[in-house]
Parts: sequence; structure tokens; C-alpha cells
Amino acid sequence: MTYFIAQILPYITVTVFVLGVVYRLWRWAASRIVHNITLSPFPQTKTEVAGIYLREILLFRNVFNFDRPLWVGAWPMHIALLNVIGGHVVGFYFLGKQFVYLGASEALSKYLSNLLGTVFGIILLAGLLYLLYRRIAIDKVRQVSNPSDYLMLLLLISIVSIGNFMRLVPEYGMHYEPVKEYFTTLILFQPAAIPEGNPFFIAHLLLAQILIMILPFSKLMHLFGMFGMRWIENRVYKEPAPGLPNVDVAAGRARGTGLSSAGSTDVA
Repeated sequence: MTYFIAQILPYITVTVFVLGVVYRLWRWAASRIVHNITLSPFPQTKTEVAGIYLREILLFRNVFNFDRPLWVGAWPMHIALLNVIGGHVVGFYFLGKQFVYLGASEALSKYLSNLLGTVFGIILLAGLLYLLYRRIAIDKVRQVSNPSDYLMLLLLISIVSIGNFMRLVPEYGMHYEPVKEYFTTLILFQPAAIPEGNPFFIAHLLLAQILIMILPFSKLMHLFGMFGMRWIENRVYKEPAPGLPNVDVAAGRARGTGLSSAGSTDVA
């Protein structure tokens, strides 16, 4: 079973993830937008659009404005998740010595890497538990929740809990070197180095792969979908809307079919 989880399943996981994401993005891109749904006030330049993007992606402005209790849990959780994923990639690639490039000693760099990973892991777990509590305890949230919402949260909580356990209990932790060697052999299609003797790492790896395979077919695709949604809703206003089929604005105005003049604020 360990051989399958560590040597075969990763290639299946990447294949399912890539094909699933490409399929979902293709479905979204192929959908026609039959009317202009840019939200008012309309940004006038692409710089303004970029500003809206940054405020939404970095600060979750809409969530902050319309559901402050949700923002309290969701924003820290997403920031922690970003740092945990980035920390995994950077930490294992540089073997915990990434802060050496900022002037720290190797010992201090490894200490900071472990400390930040632990802190963000705890914040991430706390945020996930808070979001689960909201789905269970708040009636209006519970009414719009379905079983998959709870299962995804429980899966994320399990992955993060095992990761935090390995960090907080050193005898069950993983050193940088064997993990880097393991992923290097996978990337080179020479899978040979299986980190052995740590069932928690194998469980962590298995659950993470399950999550990655499910992601393209779940609500977690908002990770990619939010960019397209922001573009549709906040792009520079143009008439007619991009994607509007078979529309001749000038001919429509000449016939008096209801197309307003450029800049008009009339609402049909």
C-alpha cells in the first residue's frame, strides 16, 4: 500500500488534477456572456481593474464588507494556507536554509522555517475549525451547506492536523533531506526514495493527494474561478459586451431597437 501511495498515486493525482482544471477552465471560457454584467461603478482603466483584483485577492474586500464574521475566519485561513503551501515548496527545496539569502545563519534559518511553518499551521487549523463551526452552529449557513462542504472541511482539517502533529512532536516529524530526495525522484520519473518508518507522513501524503484530485470538481475550484469572475464583473466597461453574439450596435440604434447611446445612463 505504501508503494502505491508514494510511487504510483502521485502520477495519477497530477494527471487527474491537470485534466480536471483544464476541463473546468475550458467549460468556463467556452460559455457565452450574452449581456454586459460589469458591475457599477465601472472601472475606466485596466489599472483600476488591477486595483480591484488586488483588493479582492489580498484583502477579501467584499467578504469584509458584507459578512464580517466570515471574514474573521476566512481571511486568516487563506493567508495561512498560502504561506503553508509556499513554505512546503521553498522549505524543502532550500532544505530550510532559505533565510540564509536574507543574511541569517543556517541554524537560524532552519529555526525560522520551522517556527513559521508551525505558526501558520496552527492559524490554518484554527481557521478551518472556525469555518466548520459556522456551518454547524449558524442556521443560515447550515441551510445552504451540503454534505460535500462538511467532507471537504474535514479532509482539510485532517491534513493540517497531521502536518501540525508532525511539527509539534519531533519524533514523528520529517527531515528536509529525505522529503526533497523523494519528490526529486518523482519529478525525474525515477521513484525510488520512499520515506519509510513514518505512517503519519504517508497518511498526510495520501490525504493531500485525495484533496488535489477532488479539487477540480469541487467548490475549491474558486481558487481559479475567482480570477475569471473578477474579470467578468470588474473589467473596463465596453459596448457591446465581449461574447455578445451577432450584435451590430450601430444598426440597432438606427432601427431604434433600444440600444442606448454610448455613455447613456438609461436602463432598459
